[in-house]
Parts: sequence; structure tokens; C-alpha cells
Amino acid sequence: MFNHVGHLNLVPETTPEQLEAIAAGLLALPGQIDGLVSAEVVPDAGLSEGNAALRFHMRFDAQPSWEAYRTNPAHVAVVKERIGPVLAGKAFVQYDDAAVRRSEA
Repeated sequence: MFNHVGHLNLVPETTPEQLEAIAAGLLALPGQIDGLVSAEVVPDAGLSEGNAALRFHMRFDAQPSWEAYRTNPAHVAVVKERIGPVLAGKAFVQYDDAAVRRSEA
């Protein structure tokens, strides 16, 4: 599997409804984009100042599917219509499951 994980920083004025619209939009993508196997979205628990507001994890069958996702109209629409208006910053990581290192304990 190939993974795309993101942390989104949102403007302070972001409403709960806007946050929910982002989550719903991202969670709907697996049924619309070939090779996108699953999506997870979670808001920050709000325990530490300066944390990202939202984390998402998209799992793809392979790297080429992630590459196609980047310009897929359904994905682009979520970014433009739901994320873009409230986005203050972002950080992404892409990786293959084979690259994951785990503790021994």
C-alpha cells in the first residue's frame, strides 16, 4: 500500500460546519477515485496550542494511484471548495508500507 498523510492548519475562524465539510469531502473520495482504498480523518483533540486542526490518512493500492489522485477532479474540488477557504498551513508525507519502521517492544 502507498500512503498519503496530511496535517492541516486552519484559520481560527473555521466553523465546526466547515471542519465537518472537509472531513465529509475527504471521506467520500474512496468511492470516487480509482486506487484510493480508504480514508481516515480525525480532528485534533485540542490539548496543545499550535497543533494542526485536522489529520487525514489516505491509503492507495500503489504509488501511481496517488499520483493520479493529485489531479483527480473530485480531489481538486474538495481542496478548492472546502479546504482552500480556511487553510492556514499544511504538511504532507507520502510513503510505501515497506518503508515503515516499527519498535521492537
